Order: sequence, then C-alpha cells, then structure tokens
Amino acid sequence: MHSNNLPRASFEKVVTSDNQSVFWKRAITFRTPYHYHPECELIHIRQGYGRRWVGGSITHFRSGDLVFIGSNVPHIWRRAPECPQVEALYIQFLPDFAGPDFFNLPEMQSVRELISSAHGGVTFRDPIRTEIASRLDKISELNNSECLLSLLDMLYRLSQDRGRRSLGVATGSPLLNQRQEDRISKVFEYINHHLNESISQAEIAKLVNLTPPSFSRLFKNTTGKCFMEVVNELRITQACRLLDETSRTVAEIAYECGYETLSHFHNKFRKFMNMTPNEYRHNREGVKG
Repeated sequence: MHSNNLPRASFEKVVTSDNQSVFWKRAITFRTPYHYHPECELIHIRQGYGRRWVGGSITHFRSGDLVFIGSNVPHIWRRAPECPQVEALYIQFLPDFAGPDFFNLPEMQSVRELISSAHGGVTFRDPIRTEIASRLDKISELNNSECLLSLLDMLYRLSQDRGRRSLGVATGSPLLNQRQEDRISKVFEYINHHLNESISQAEIAKLVNLTPPSFSRLFKNTTGKCFMEVVNELRITQACRLLDETSRTVAEIAYECGYETLSHFHNKFRKFMNMTPNEYRHNREGVKG
C-alpha cells in the first residue's frame, strides 16, 4: 500500500490497470488500517454507521454520507461494534489523471477549487449529495470511457455545491514509516473497542512501546489533536448517535460512552456541542418532526 512518488511506504496501494485512469470498487466492510494514498477518493456510504478519521477530524458516519478526500490525506473508516454491516462504494483517481494541466484550464476553475479544498475532507448537502450517490451506485454499468466522463461531470456537479463543508483542518500526509503506521493503527483499533472503558494516555503509550511524551508527539503530529481530546470527541460522537437513535436516558448513555459521572459527561458534551444532551435530543426530535 504505497505510492512510487512518496519517499516512504504509504498505507494503501490502489490497484490499477493499463487501460484505466479512474478506479471504482464496492466494499462490504472496512479492513484497511489508518492509511493514505496519492489518489483522491469519493466515497458513498450505502449502508451502516461508525466513526471516521479524515485528516485532523474525527466524526461519525452513517448511511447516505458522501465524502471527497484529497490526495495523501490520512483516513480510516471504522464500523461501530454494534453495526452488523457497512457497505460503501469508492471511486479513486490521481489528481492529474486527465493530464498535468487539465484542471488548470479556465473552464475547470471550480473543480480545481474543489480538489484544493479536499485536503481535510469535504461533505456535501442535498440534492447534490443524493444525485451523486445515485450515479455512483450505477457506475458498474459503465465502460471505462463512460466512467471517466461521468467522473468529470460528477466533479463539476460537486464543485457547484456552495453548501459543501470541510470535515476539519488538513494535516497533510504524515509519511509515517512502517513502525509508526503499525502503532497508529493499533491505537485506533484499541480506542474503537474500548471507548466505553477508562483509557489513559500512559496505558496506550505502553501498548505501543513508547514513553508518554513520545507517544503524545506521534499522536498529535498524525491527527492534529491531543490523545484525550480525540477520546472525548469520539465518546461525544457516540453519545450523539445514541441520543438520536435510542430512547435511553442521558445517564445510561453517559455510562455507556465511558463517563463515570453525569456531571463530567455534561461538561464534555457542552464543550463539544455547545448545548446539553437534552437540548441536543430535543433539537433532533424537532428536525425529525
């Protein structure tokens, strides 16, 4: 999983062929570790939910999501433990797949701006999101030439979405070596499976055979955030999903998300969401209504 253009081995080698410059695939589950590749990636979540790390952001994903990721942006999608299955469709292409100067043409200005804005990941709003997701679902029916032309048109349509939103601050490619790659992947796996338990930075540092200061530097350089900030953000993301999709009490959700006291949960929730858990649930119920 690497690019010949990078000085170190990267996390994913996108399978290519001599007669294609645009590649698509359908995935039933996410098995790749925290990774990056030189290809840009447009991904549609057809089914399932969980958490995603894209650049410097950590957010929740669910069915219907459409995300565009720029070249060499570190990312990972992880199915929630209670989610039975995730199905996704990807389309991947090198930024210069149409030639080194194609996107510098004046007619391509909006697409060029879209690609430039994707270094932290970009999400889209309806109706463009639904339109592009539907077109991705039918991409298997196209031949290689039709797929290339369809991608150009989809990129143009996405570039016209003035409501598109960046997922977070771009961190760029960390160019991790193999040992760093293994450590970060191991950390993410541990967080994903122990989110409702007590997690300490010293414990994680020991897990990956680093001193706490060394681990702190590696984690922040890779994600752009401190370790406990990430843990709390993930816990609040999980809490939001439970508030949105279940009728469990706030106290039950706080405990399930790893908070030992209700007051601590309230403080962290307000910090990340600028509202209380009850206000969040009330607002979401209003939207659904």
